[in-house]
Amino acid sequence: MDDTGKILDRRQLFKDLFVFVGDKVADYASKRIDRVMPKGDYLRPPGAVEETEFLSLCTRCDECIKACPAKAIKRYHGLMDVSIGTPVIMPRENPCVLCNGLLCITACKEGALKPVDHADKVKMGIARINESRCLAWGGQDCQLCYIKCPLQGDAIFLEDGKPVINEDKCVGCGVCEYACQTINNTCAIKVAVKR
Repeated sequence: MDDTGKILDRRQLFKDLFVFVGDKVADYASKRIDRVMPKGDYLRPPGAVEETEFLSLCTRCDECIKACPAKAIKRYHGLMDVSIGTPVIMPRENPCVLCNGLLCITACKEGALKPVDHADKVKMGIARINESRCLAWGGQDCQLCYIKCPLQGDAIFLEDGKPVINEDKCVGCGVCEYACQTINNTCAIKVAVKR
């Protein structure tokens, strides 16, 4: 074999090696994406755009946090997560009360929070009731989630004294989850995050 053949073989070896290493890195990255992309148990503020777009638009300026009259919006403090520093709502700590004017949206100048016509058009998530943990569904007199719901009668209604979630009307504010956990050791309501 002459020198030209050796050079071609070496080039092919490096090409094959590059493709092999590239495939391994891509495979590793795809398996690790769940560790990088947020899977947090939190809600985004009202009007939040789709998560990937939200993460690219949000500058972590904290203006929505400062504007929230209920102090429901907090800065996310995760570990090795692209969401670190972004605004989140954790209903069991402090839910969104759908304040008049949705001030967080007005405060966002970057477009990560888009205006909505009315508070009942917000979509942060959907509340779900675990009937086996619910006091009312267990035969006790409890309607706290219904009483506290800012969209009472629409998002949560009572059927034979038991709370029922209307998934089409629920905005996922977390008020019902917060209320439930204050009186129920095994909170019966959980807001499923809309992502």
